[in-house]
Amino acid sequence: MYTVTPEHRLAEARALSGALALADLAGWKISSSSSLILPPPFRNYLHVEQAQLLLVPSIEPSRCDLEIVGRGMREARCDALVVKASSEGRRTLYCALGKWGRQGNNWHHSRRLWLSRHNEAWLVPDPAEPVEVDLFYRLTPGPLRIGFEPFVCAEPDIDAGLDRADAYLAAVWGDR
Repeated sequence: MYTVTPEHRLAEARALSGALALADLAGWKISSSSSLILPPPFRNYLHVEQAQLLLVPSIEPSRCDLEIVGRGMREARCDALVVKASSEGRRTLYCALGKWGRQGNNWHHSRRLWLSRHNEAWLVPDPAEPVEVDLFYRLTPGPLRIGFEPFVCAEPDIDAGLDRADAYLAAVWGDR
């Protein structure tokens, strides 16, 4: 339970605008007339039909909300992308991707937005965090799929792509 403060509202706004920025980069259309009707507590999730995805802006600390999101995934029978804006330090987005499966959901944590020189958007493992599996996801209009490492062939410096992504987010958030 949160006491609603200006900082709380700002955190919610950053998470939502960050999630919408990812949707824009991927070319996802979020329809208010989605055929999916979710019960509470999932009603604030954004349904991206073409990507078979629940886009979930969140301000919950760490991985506290993933159990609830997992229930929403089972209800909707689709993947989920939980998007959190950093609350301290460098302003960026942290994402957790949940892949829905009949036998259970599989989570990939500690993903960050990475942009190529040509503004191709990827979710890549955060180099500052230990990662269970190095999987890379290209943001495209369809469902999130595993891709090859974006910077192995095109750009050897992962930090440059993370810096471009953070600059893009700073512009979205009006930090520049």
